[in-house]
Amino acid sequence: MALFKFDPRRSKKKGAFDRLIKALQGGGEEKRATAAEALGELGDERALEPLLSALTDEWLIVRAAAAEALGKLGDPRAVGSLISALDDEDEYVRKDAAQALGEIGDAEAAGPLCEALKDDWMPVRAAAAKALGKIGGPEIVDPLLAALHDPEELVRREAAASLKRGGNVEALLSALRSDDDKTRKGAAEALGEIADPTASGPLISCLKDSSAEVRAAAARSLGQIGEPRSSLHLMEAVGDESSSVRINAIEALGEVGDSGAAEVLQALIDKGDMDARKEAYRALEKLKRRTGKGD
Repeated sequence: MALFKFDPRRSKKKGAFDRLIKALQGGGEEKRATAAEALGELGDERALEPLLSALTDEWLIVRAAAAEALGKLGDPRAVGSLISALDDEDEYVRKDAAQALGEIGDAEAAGPLCEALKDDWMPVRAAAAKALGKIGGPEIVDPLLAALHDPEELVRREAAASLKRGGNVEALLSALRSDDDKTRKGAAEALGEIADPTASGPLISCLKDSSAEVRAAAARSLGQIGEPRSSLHLMEAVGDESSSVRINAIEALGEVGDSGAAEVLQALIDKGDMDARKEAYRALEKLKRRTGKGD
């Protein structure tokens, strides 16, 4: 939570540990929170039990600071208490507990963190998705794939990064073949976020998907990946019946297009609708800068 500033150099002085423990156990709430943060920086394993006690403090700022500090200590003995803190009434405590569990990296936390992907507060879900990537394991794949449906971009991005970190790009590629439109869309977006070149072929195929949202996501992701071989297919997508697909394809051509794409973009500037003209102009300027063929 990091609500208060302190000088880590002071916490390393002789006798600092005892003073911090005293402050943690007997000061006001702000002083206790600052002491908890400092103990995390100090990294002394003797702070484990006092910090575990602080994790049930009546003040949320103390509980949150204790959770963060326990993550920095990295002691697996804190896992059980941090898992309990995932159910804390305060969202900041839940977020810091999720982050701490990721720092510790104990497999025991995988299941509870998968449940935290359903938390009402977006930062908790994002923290849980990131933490799962640090823990790994086969049981996290399906929950992270489900998190690709999350309405918040940060959660989707963290889920995608965690899947990649665990070597689960194949799971994302398989998700492109799901019967569920949202799953295909989420997988297409995730593959663009992690920019894995092996996804170019499957994403090109998604430009023909029955769902316009999937096609639009695929077009955008192809631009993010930047593989030149997608240029021809994106030029075809410029004629898609969906405006969102057309706009994303135009934007992507600015990232991957060649001389043929420049002609298509110029034609859109000359004869396209207003939105297409604006996007085509920006894409063409970007293409010229990228290829060094500006006027």
